[in-house]
Amino acid sequence: MRIAIIGGTGQMGRWFAILFKKKGHNVIISGRRYRKAARIAKELGISAAKTNRDAIGGADLIILSVLPPYLEGVLKEISPHLTNKQGVIDITSIKVVPVMLMHKHIRRSMILGTHPMFGPSAEAKGQNFILTPTNKPERSFAKKLGKMLSSYGFSVRITTPEKHDAAIGYILSLTHFIGFVTADTWKKLKIEQYMDTSSTSFKFLLGFAKSVVDSDPDLYSYIQMDVPTASKAESAFVKQSQMWVRMVGRKDRVRFKSRMDELSAYLERLEL
Repeated sequence: MRIAIIGGTGQMGRWFAILFKKKGHNVIISGRRYRKAARIAKELGISAAKTNRDAIGGADLIILSVLPPYLEGVLKEISPHLTNKQGVIDITSIKVVPVMLMHKHIRRSMILGTHPMFGPSAEAKGQNFILTPTNKPERSFAKKLGKMLSSYGFSVRITTPEKHDAAIGYILSLTHFIGFVTADTWKKLKIEQYMDTSSTSFKFLLGFAKSVVDSDPDLYSYIQMDVPTASKAESAFVKQSQMWVRMVGRKDRVRFKSRMDELSAYLERLEL
């Protein structure tokens, strides 16, 4: 299969380029700067195209690995040159708007909204890969693509764009928010002066917080500000944090231990 990755110079674009090359596909990438795309392509042993239009020529599958604000511009650029034999997927972290834009601009090719629920340092095996078909042809496309992704070790999940975006506020936005606030709190407390007494749990949380704040700020700003349930999840987190602060301040050991037991039982019921 010939696979074109628009935005193939970014971290996730490169990740998919490496994956699909390993699986025996013919991979071509494009980016905003051809010289960078050519350099990366040479490093990876794949091809680079001078323009997005050049990249999609003859491609069976086209992956749009671009930030949400750039997606419509890319769609306007490539849509007149797509054929009915090509499939187009996006891998942005939100789905309602990207899927709407693909329906708006792409008339001939099959489209599908997708979201790989992992970062560019992850291994494929066991990672969740969300597909969001909206009609019967897209469900057929999702079934075919999902079969291929499953064979690569992904755990494929099917949902709607609306349900996906609602869940992202609780799954991604809140998780990232905790990372931001933790790092910011440590900075305020000048935690570096205590590093020589760090514990295993501190090191775990430090690694998590670092992975969050080292990520693409443009992408993460959209996950925070364009996901409808993000503010609801984060407000709930702040409210619960205040409740725990009050409980600790009152030295309510009975309630503290009771809450820990309740939460332990709750988390045990979750399928992690």
